Amino acid sequence: MKKIVILLCFLWMGFIFYMSSNNGAISHEQSNRVVNIIEKTESKLKTNGESKAAISKEPKVNNNDGKANVKQVKLDSLDHIIRKNAHGFMYMVLALIVSSALFTFNKKGKDAIVYILFICLFYAVTDEFHQAFVPGRTSLISDVLVDFCGALIGLTVFYLFYYKLRRRNS
Repeated sequence: MKKIVILLCFLWMGFIFYMSSNNGAISHEQSNRVVNIIEKTESKLKTNGESKAAISKEPKVNNNDGKANVKQVKLDSLDHIIRKNAHGFMYMVLALIVSSALFTFNKKGKDAIVYILFICLFYAVTDEFHQAFVPGRTSLISDVLVDFCGALIGLTVFYLFYYKLRRRNS
């Protein structure tokens, strides 16, 4: 079991490295796919929610460029939110896996928390440093903070489930 958890940890770190190695165009394309899925789902929900009587048979001509700009700002904002959530999610999973790895080696309590957070923070910093050398990508301190917040959430989730299961088994 110990070897499997350690392997999972390194595989997830490799996945994070791989995702960080994608140039800016590929990374943007990946997040745009998610934005497009959300946009299509939202438009389907809106059309299904409209009554048939309210839908006109005449084609609507819309020459308002302001609406197009507002829509683009909305899509850019959604893209930004998706990117930050992806950062947080990846490090949340990393914290869960690192926590599992340390628990298999019987490292628990305050010592384990310090090691888990150090490993996740160190990897986030080195990941952002690595991104500085990838074309079209940037290295941001705010991303390190988002990564660390994701790790904190992962650690909290792990400890909540661990102690809930421990209490149930007692």
